[in-house]
Amino acid sequence: MINYRQRANASDSVEREVESIIAKGKTAFQEYLFFNSKVHGVCIALDGDIQSCESDEGIYHEALVHPAMLAHKNPKTVLIMGGGEGATAREVLRHKSVEKVVMVDIDAEFVQLCREHIPSWGAEAFSDARLELLYMDINVYLKECSEKFDIVIGDLIDVDDWDSPAAFLYGENLYQTLKPLLNEGAIIATQGGALDTQESANHIRIRETMQRVFGDVRSYGMIVPSFYHLWGYVIASEDLSVIDGDIKERFRSRGLELEAIGADALSCAFSLPKQIQKNIGI
Repeated sequence: MINYRQRANASDSVEREVESIIAKGKTAFQEYLFFNSKVHGVCIALDGDIQSCESDEGIYHEALVHPAMLAHKNPKTVLIMGGGEGATAREVLRHKSVEKVVMVDIDAEFVQLCREHIPSWGAEAFSDARLELLYMDINVYLKECSEKFDIVIGDLIDVDDWDSPAAFLYGENLYQTLKPLLNEGAIIATQGGALDTQESANHIRIRETMQRVFGDVRSYGMIVPSFYHLWGYVIASEDLSVIDGDIKERFRSRGLELEAIGADALSCAFSLPKQIQKNIGI
């Protein structure tokens, strides 16, 4: 056995026992490690940070995708920024109203590694005729794009260094470029880093950036055990008042069953503990 140490936040770290290494190397864009964990099954780390684990990737991806999809009255066109494992596309395509999904990921080699080593995560998404998969820089895509979208999902790496190139994935320029490509009533959702009573700097920065572009921005959270945190997400639109209603009724009307979370837990995701609300300024 070998141990893999991962930073949980700026001051804490966790140690994971690695049963076996599945694949390890470096693409043109990032270092990757696929390994087996006795507790979490197959795990994926990029540049030293855990991205997804077999044991609870369903929790992470269901929480990322379905609030935005359910908040929209009839989502037909969806843009996924990132999402190399294919699990975000899998969840989006469960909505029968969806006619087209464009997934833009810069790293073709990483996507291929996911299709090889974790084929069940993408389920049948990669072979679904509604999915268009593009390998390119999302900024280039947005500047050249002539399509419009009802939903945009950001399944992107977390940012530890806001001076790094990865920070542009959550920058105001990206959201301003994206905004003209949104249909009326469109909704954007992104992962938003860890939520804590003391340290939630990444979430606060993402939320505040989106508030400068969109009229209604909400935070929500879901426990993702392999992340050792209440994990944060941010959802934005011009009006998200529908979230204040009965989200469980939308589950019923669309015939959805969420195996990892369920309707009850997801409907409570926007009810964050008061200490966390205070810490992130809501």
